[in-house]
Amino acid sequence: MKNNFAGPPIMKEEVETPIKNMKHGKATGPGNISVELIEALEDFGIGKVTHLLNEIYDTGQIPTDLSKSIFIALPKKPGATECELHRTISLMSHITKILLKIIMLRIRNKIKPEIAEEQCAFVEDKRTSNAIYILRTLIERALEVRKGLYLCFIDYTKAFDRVRHDEIITQLKQLKIDGKDLRIIKTMYWEQTAAMRIENKTTTFQDIKRGVRQGCALSPDLFSLYKKFKYLGTIISNDGKTNREILARTAQAKISFQKMKTILTNKHISIETRKRALQCYIEPVLMYVWMRSMDNLKANSK
Repeated sequence: MKNNFAGPPIMKEEVETPIKNMKHGKATGPGNISVELIEALEDFGIGKVTHLLNEIYDTGQIPTDLSKSIFIALPKKPGATECELHRTISLMSHITKILLKIIMLRIRNKIKPEIAEEQCAFVEDKRTSNAIYILRTLIERALEVRKGLYLCFIDYTKAFDRVRHDEIITQLKQLKIDGKDLRIIKTMYWEQTAAMRIENKTTTFQDIKRGVRQGCALSPDLFSLYKKFKYLGTIISNDGKTNREILARTAQAKISFQKMKTILTNKHISIETRKRALQCYIEPVLMYVWMRSMDNLKANSK
């Protein structure tokens, strides 16, 4: 199957829009090129940035400085010493921010239909104030008709940091995102590095293996697109189907098989012993969901 590297060239107008909307006085991060500098150079600066972004877009190769982030931990209150009592901000290149905002505007129309109607925050015209209004309305209606109202609040701790990159790419592929846009997102996530800055000292840069990028224009959309979670060891998706769970179970069974391959393919061990090993260590991984369903059916029948 041929690689899909489709995607229209980046126009000067696309570069101008995020530059006009970016706030002034922000730290430049790696690269040391500020949005104020680009604006001061006027049409010449816009032209140079457009040319650079098109080179990145056409080749899929992102300069090292543009894939770096520097994290700074700010205490939420004076004298804070524990990690939980700090708020982390991320410094990234202003050129990177411009590129990601262009990609965001290009793919948003394809992502938007996939986001549930109930999603508030990170979605245009759906703020958290909408959710608060709905909740207060429900409470008022329940009081009017003298009915009990039961609420369940779930706090997903560090949810942004737990998003898997391969799942994001799989979702975007299914939405038929232009190949060049997809390649930029994949490169930006899989080749990103980050360092911590503490008291004006910067640590060595490390690879980031999961989580959406902090401070990235794409992060809210990508996080909203990521609609599934694990519950008691099984994947629950927003459509209620088990397709993803079956694929995940199959992959886990293959991994388990590879770990025991030397035993399961050893001709010096009897076929009966190998079959028992397969039934004990491989089949339960593959058939986990089915076995749980059967257990539930038996329990309910009693």
